Amino acid sequence: MGEEPITGARFKVETRAPGDRAFTVSTSGELSGELNLQPNFRWEGFLLNLPSRTGQGLLALTGFYTIIGTLFDPPSGQVYCEDRKEFAIQSPWGQKPTTKTLLVSSQRTEFTEPFVSKLAAWLEAAYKTRVQTVYQEGLYLGYRKGDYKDYDVIVYYGIDYQQPPPPDFLDDIANGEEITKKRVVWIGYHLDRLGEAQKNLGFQFAEQVSDPRETRLVYTYSNTDYIMRHTERSFVEITDRNLARVHATVGGRPIIVSSKHRTFPENGEYFYFVGFHPTAYVMTAGAHLVFLDILNEVYGINRGKIALVRLEDIHPRSSISALLSVTDYLKSEKVPFTLSLIPFYVDGADRTSITQESAFRTAVKQALLNGGELVVHGASHQFDGKTAEDWEFWDEKTDKPIGGAEYAEQRVKLALTEIQKAGLAPHTIGWETPHYKASEAHYAVFEKYFGFLFEPHRQFELAFVPYVIETTSSVYIGTPLGFVQNDVDISRITLEAEKLAGLKYGAIAAFFYHPFLGVDRLRALVTTLKKQGWQFQLASRLIGPIRVQFPEKP
Repeated sequence: MGEEPITGARFKVETRAPGDRAFTVSTSGELSGELNLQPNFRWEGFLLNLPSRTGQGLLALTGFYTIIGTLFDPPSGQVYCEDRKEFAIQSPWGQKPTTKTLLVSSQRTEFTEPFVSKLAAWLEAAYKTRVQTVYQEGLYLGYRKGDYKDYDVIVYYGIDYQQPPPPDFLDDIANGEEITKKRVVWIGYHLDRLGEAQKNLGFQFAEQVSDPRETRLVYTYSNTDYIMRHTERSFVEITDRNLARVHATVGGRPIIVSSKHRTFPENGEYFYFVGFHPTAYVMTAGAHLVFLDILNEVYGINRGKIALVRLEDIHPRSSISALLSVTDYLKSEKVPFTLSLIPFYVDGADRTSITQESAFRTAVKQALLNGGELVVHGASHQFDGKTAEDWEFWDEKTDKPIGGAEYAEQRVKLALTEIQKAGLAPHTIGWETPHYKASEAHYAVFEKYFGFLFEPHRQFELAFVPYVIETTSSVYIGTPLGFVQNDVDISRITLEAEKLAGLKYGAIAAFFYHPFLGVDRLRALVTTLKKQGWQFQLASRLIGPIRVQFPEKP
């Protein structure tokens, strides 16, 4: 209305990304940027179409972003209008990181994902480090010379045989200033690309083997063997035993080694090589456990051999005598424990709660005085079936979640209110999801009310990482030894605990046990684990400050 129409204007978008990376595109058809500018960009009207892989990479870095859109007159430079958006992309993992890790890999394909993302999650969730992942793709996302200087640990994950590391990265690893004061972890392919620099490490690439047969990886620290199903295996040969140390072998051949630098041996071991893809073929007693233990050495973490016992499915219809027999035994062995408490019992018309059952409530308090603490195991551990058998947040018939966040909040508040009324709030340290099954919306509620979840995390196969797992709001501790149903499980748990005990820097050997099974099987497990060197502790000693958000008015 009265304004002259804008003609001949052009539109440009500037993106400022973490790590001082920036690029600009405009409708002039010109493209400028710092690194890795790709062809095949075209305009359709005012829309920029990016190749799909590049588009995926634009927001792959964690940190702060600024995107500025400008409509301008090219000849005069006059700006007609401008808008900007600032936002941050943050990791969902880890609390108070103490180190920074640079994770370098190839472009994202079916060969690299989800394996690289899984490694980043493991590192942030379990090793107190903040990870920046750099893929070799996109407008600006590639590794730049000197990038390593801002990090404590540099990890190269060579998972794509067809794409070697970038030349600048190879040069930095071989010749970078003070690189030997960092920690470098080289995983998988392309060690041979270091060329003559391998002579400074005391070992060198020997052979790439593809073998689909299952075998065993032997950890030299304890001479314990672990299941190896990884088809691709990169072996090395030791050229100087004064520099290189073998950590693990397959068929007697070195596959995990570490080394000092020939010129700077005073800086100690700084270079670690892992000749298989540890985030693939993850399983109980798998070779990935040795990799995880080596990472403890890299990050300077000594976890100790910690055993945890959880007494499962304690509800108002549980046998009081069975509960007290088990807790009396644990007290006699000075073994602390966690009670998994279900406040309400439902089985058809039979409905009751801990506040209605005074004898049960007294027994629970007596059990806790024997050296226990409790986690909330749902409100009733059922939806339309029997407590402790049915699911509460998942419909196993349709394989879909029951309700959403509002339903989860209602159930959590119901449970916590009952626990308050029963006088058990001071003993409550966290939550355990019934049958470990709920939706992401449910888990957001659980993490809102509880700082500790006594269950394995459901993503990125973190259930097979036997440590405390941190999200940004809560911590998880899984039960890698599972639970006891019969005598066969005693043998299984004994063997699996032995594999965990073979790790140099420790692990968590946790299991759960139903008191109605009696004392004998529990006695067998406790005796065996003590002989293996495990130290029984309260879960609360591992999780930091306890956070349970009780309703204001019970």
